[in-house]
Amino acid sequence: MANAKQVLDVQVSKGITAAQGNEHLRNRSKEAEKYAMSKGNYDPTRKHLNFEIASGGKIRPIDTSRNIPERMADILGRRGIKDPNEGLIEPKYRTVVNIIFGGSRERMHELAFGTQKVDFEKGADNTSIKRKSDIERWAKDVYSFVCGRYGEQNVAAFIVHLDELNPHVHCTLLPIKDGKFAYKEIFAGKDKFEYSARMKQLHTDFFAEVNTKWGMARGRSVAETGARHRTTEEYRRMLSEECT
Repeated sequence: MANAKQVLDVQVSKGITAAQGNEHLRNRSKEAEKYAMSKGNYDPTRKHLNFEIASGGKIRPIDTSRNIPERMADILGRRGIKDPNEGLIEPKYRTVVNIIFGGSRERMHELAFGTQKVDFEKGADNTSIKRKSDIERWAKDVYSFVCGRYGEQNVAAFIVHLDELNPHVHCTLLPIKDGKFAYKEIFAGKDKFEYSARMKQLHTDFFAEVNTKWGMARGRSVAETGARHRTTEEYRRMLSEECT
């Protein structure tokens, strides 16, 4: 697919709430579900197609028994690492990196659904649609890329959404190195110029190690376009409007 491009967006925060995590896990309250359905491009008849990749690269249905903050606490507890924001009135340390991976809409549809005819109109019934193996293989390649670069032990969640307009991955990552949170060392660098260079290299490496195999071009990073980092809702609009 000649015009297909990869999508990679990095968002950093000082934590993640249960509500934010439950949005990724699709484990919403009735009120949150109603709001999401009114604002987003969700198709509840494709919710069953969503999946996650667990430790060892195992594909499984999304585990909603523990929310993402609980998963993060488990990781820290097992490794004896303290959350530097714990006990602070206002969190001040960047402890969560959320990376969204995807690609141009047509190519992602092809990976996820093959030649099946998916009706993307609101209210459509797509319960008969099956998840194709290509999206699982692509997601496992992305997972391997993340684990090789940042450590599998630091991946709190790796969720693949096929119930929106454009299939994509939400990867929740703890920026930990040598048993300590080290966002600046791992991602930011010493200044904005080093950060920009690192983001450009991340896009280049993601293309070289994953998406050249899957027929997607490198695309341009936020560092190259000059665009500011997007909120989740802005990212959804970008996926909906620009990745065509």
